[in-house]
Amino acid sequence: SKETEEQKKVIEEQKKIVEEKNKDITDSINYANRIQRAILPHRRDIWAAFPQSFVLFKPKDIVSGDFYFFHKNEQSAFIAAVDCTGHGVPGAFMSMLGVSFLNEIVRKKEITKASDILDHLRDSIIEALQQKGQTGEQKDGMDIALCAINTANFQLQFAGANNPLFIIRGKKPQGFQNIEVLGNIEEIEPDKQPVAIYENMRPFTNNVINLQKGDTIYLTSDGYQDQFGGPKNKKFKIKQLKEIFLNIAAQPMLEQREILNTTFENWRGELEQIDDVTILGLKI
Repeated sequence: SKETEEQKKVIEEQKKIVEEKNKDITDSINYANRIQRAILPHRRDIWAAFPQSFVLFKPKDIVSGDFYFFHKNEQSAFIAAVDCTGHGVPGAFMSMLGVSFLNEIVRKKEITKASDILDHLRDSIIEALQQKGQTGEQKDGMDIALCAINTANFQLQFAGANNPLFIIRGKKPQGFQNIEVLGNIEEIEPDKQPVAIYENMRPFTNNVINLQKGDTIYLTSDGYQDQFGGPKNKKFKIKQLKEIFLNIAAQPMLEQREILNTTFENWRGELEQIDDVTILGLKI
């Protein structure tokens, strides 16, 4: 009937409008992705400082609430894996703030102590988001694992907000010949507080660790271990991720990245990726 034809026409037109709107939104998010990728550190800069390294960066959506940071000066290299609250567009806005604040703190203010960097970053976030610590206030902020590595003597400083650092030793430390270190993974605990306003904020802890040639370090956001999947649709869990690190530590870095990626995809199977994923690996 004429009426049905009219209705069909209206529905078709509405569908077209929705499709065009969706395309506009996707196009603009894709453009945002280009901007976000442009401000991330260039992999070749990381490789120049650490030829044996990898970056596994898997956003859940087109743009990401995770980001990674790298900067090298004469004495030190600074590297961080950062997880902002939220993912997608809101997370990406937070990540842009994070990148620009870290650049200002490390490059312009030349702050080199890992814990001081996080203290300054927290001050900047609180000020920028006008966080007053009131109840019901947006809990925006970031979790981070940040290392400052002295490139001459390989002394590492680590400061963490909710995210730890993993170290696998390449050989036994001198003077400890009777201790079996190989095959152990050292987990350097973070402070249990975010880079944001928090009930009982404390200054961040500066952990100092002497690395040796052949040691491997891993920094990660929580997206990998929180992924549901496997035969029982359960979370991957940090214990399993640590086992992978132990099993792959002797492999070339790009192979490690490949194994981590394949393991993640196999675990996820048909399920949706639930969060952004970032893992950085460096062999000293």
